[in-house]
Amino acid sequence: MGQKSLSLGEIQKVLQGLLREQVSIRNMVSILEALADYAPVTRDARFLTEKARQALNRQICHHYADDADLTLRVLTIDPAMEQKIIDSRVETSSGVIPALEPSVQNAWIKAVSRSAAAMQEHGWPPVILCSEAARYLVKTSTDRELPELVVLSVPEITNDIRLESVGIIRI
Repeated sequence: MGQKSLSLGEIQKVLQGLLREQVSIRNMVSILEALADYAPVTRDARFLTEKARQALNRQICHHYADDADLTLRVLTIDPAMEQKIIDSRVETSSGVIPALEPSVQNAWIKAVSRSAAAMQEHGWPPVILCSEAARYLVKTSTDRELPELVVLSVPEITNDIRLESVGIIRI
């Protein structure tokens, strides 16, 4: 029988992962409940961070949605491009990273930058909505050039939020 509880260091990695993406960790109860639910399944900090984000979905959605009518304006990714990002996934000593070919990466960053700028011109935060499988990879692939970009996965969206797609990112 293996150890089912997480070490303080493992919990800290999840909290750091949340903070790195400006997710408040004030709701520690929800975070710890998610970790307790998924720790028996895996000790992978990235996976556990995704599950903690999903547990904080209401807080995350409300942070980026329009206060008046709870509309969350999002960019989506062309499905072929999203699949390309998922397929580029490489396991390294420091974790999983997207490894797009340099020319594709450059075109991707240009396309995301254009779409994000268009959202900001309207006064909306630049938010991308993608699949759970792609979320971390999309965030990682854009982080250096576009650290302010918010990347949400479908399971992070709550029922009270009205989604409005304002563009599709294609290269």
